[in-house]
Amino acid sequence: MRIVEHGKTPTVVAVILAISAGGLLAACSGWRPERAEGTAASRNGTAGMMWVSFPDPWLEVRGLPWFSENAPDLFRLPKSAQGKAPKNVWARALAPDGGRIRFSSTTSRLAIRAQAVSQGARVVIDAYVNGRLAGSADATSTQTAPLVLFQGGDRARKDITLYLPNRNQARVLAVGVDADAPLGAPSPFALPRPLVCYGSSVLQGSGVSHPAMTYPAIVARRLNLDLVNLGFGGAGKAEPEVVALVNQIDACCYLFDLGKSYGIQPLEVYGRMLDTIRASHPDTPIIVVTPIYSTKEPVDAAYHEKSELLRDLMRKAATDRAKAGDQRMFVVEGLDLCGERDKDYFHDSTHPNDEGNQRMADRLAPVVQRIVLGKDGGGGRQRTSP
Repeated sequence: MRIVEHGKTPTVVAVILAISAGGLLAACSGWRPERAEGTAASRNGTAGMMWVSFPDPWLEVRGLPWFSENAPDLFRLPKSAQGKAPKNVWARALAPDGGRIRFSSTTSRLAIRAQAVSQGARVVIDAYVNGRLAGSADATSTQTAPLVLFQGGDRARKDITLYLPNRNQARVLAVGVDADAPLGAPSPFALPRPLVCYGSSVLQGSGVSHPAMTYPAIVARRLNLDLVNLGFGGAGKAEPEVVALVNQIDACCYLFDLGKSYGIQPLEVYGRMLDTIRASHPDTPIIVVTPIYSTKEPVDAAYHEKSELLRDLMRKAATDRAKAGDQRMFVVEGLDLCGERDKDYFHDSTHPNDEGNQRMADRLAPVVQRIVLGKDGGGGRQRTSP
């Protein structure tokens, strides 16, 4: 399946983001006809739509492992972890990075009632149809008018994925489709267990403008894998409380990209994280990604030295275990994924932008495919695509 990312020609399907009024927070569950919108609905193309209140069994939620405990909140960690997880981690876990809503339908248009939680915060939702970008919408908590992207799609059955906002907390209230287009289950993933990613801001996607454009999201979409993104900007420190939560998720592969936020910590802290996961999941691949390039490195000698020390530390933690016989422990060099050659594809000095994440995914996807879906049986350092 060929993936069309942002910036390419979209398929023609209608996607609308409607920011609801406060009274809609108590909307009843299940299907209901569009009403109380009047001429506004006629103008924005939502007239006559049928709405499914969220959450609903027909709206499959992925990427939020504790959603059954948290619903309707879109937190990435369980509510029971509040007060136990480090404050910086918990604050960032309130945003649904990597979370998705999936279903199939014959609808020719699509709508979502959603809102930002914090005043003025920008939330972006991306819609993909059969793996291709169909449209995006962004809004803030002050917006109330529906945002129409496009309409007039075909009536063929299609798999629809809504990528929930990254970095900012959001609420989803309902999803709307054509009145005569009921929802069904989406096509299955290639594997039943997700690719579970834990790390810091680069993994979370602090430099991207769209939630579907983080490098883990692109890799997972390309390989038809489910995904959990536990990237916490500036807070990827391998604390035992956080590692214990990661360890609860049964994965097809664990990918650790803790980056520079790991900070000045002993090798033993990183090794303990690997050992914790391996003890509970003896046969699951573990991929360690060393820190990527930063445009600060050529001009800041101390920063460059710290970056190299972290690369050495993470590489050693993984390769020592691979040499000791762990055939499912792998290392991917961050500089191979994003190096000096990619200096023009940064949002700021440390975070790749949309195209930078695309380039990282292009190089990482074949490695993940080989390890997770192929026959790679030997641990150690892995070559990436050029």
